Amino acid sequence: MLLRACAGVALLFVVAQCTDAAASTPAPATVVETTVAPATTAPATTVAETTTTIAEATTTTVQATTTTVPEPTTTTVAAPVIDPNCPTTAHAAVIDRDRQRAYLCDNGVALPEFVVTTAIGQPDPGTYPVYAKSMHASSRMGGHYSTMTHFVAFAHGEETGARVAFHTVPVLRNGEYAQPLASVGTQLHFGDTSGCIRVLPEQGQVIWDWLQKGDEVRVIT
Repeated sequence: MLLRACAGVALLFVVAQCTDAAASTPAPATVVETTVAPATTAPATTVAETTTTIAEATTTTVQATTTTVPEPTTTTVAAPVIDPNCPTTAHAAVIDRDRQRAYLCDNGVALPEFVVTTAIGQPDPGTYPVYAKSMHASSRMGGHYSTMTHFVAFAHGEETGARVAFHTVPVLRNGEYAQPLASVGTQLHFGDTSGCIRVLPEQGQVIWDWLQKGDEVRVIT
């Protein structure tokens, strides 16, 4: 009887253990939940720290800049230089036979020089008024016939009384120029004219447009 009682107690003990084991089975689930919770919390903390770091890195300090505007500059234009050889009339011309050069004058200011071919002894140095203009003219001086254009007369020959004028280089009957155009302004043909002032064809038009009757031409050498 005692043995049966002990056996029953033992069986009850075993059943109690099994019950405890079965009752404690959910415990691992609780452990798992406890273990997972820190894992989900840690990244959140890390992200928060990272976000804070980025915010600090993107802080920008803007400094005010000052723009300096340059002061306006003043340009000084040189006053025209009055040429003492230029007549005081509005339009005039000057002839330098020694240098085989001439230039026009604008209210006493000398314009750029141009080349000429002249006689050696005439016209004499002095100031002469323009008295005639002919677009076309001809001559038999020098024993040959020639034609010329843009004839602006301002003096007379000392021996013949013929008109002395600015005009383009004469063209002979055969169509050739009385002298090569490249030689105008050189000493090679200095003295070939009977008093007139030969100029290049394009310069003839400039002189024609510039000088009018009454304008002065000054010979300085």
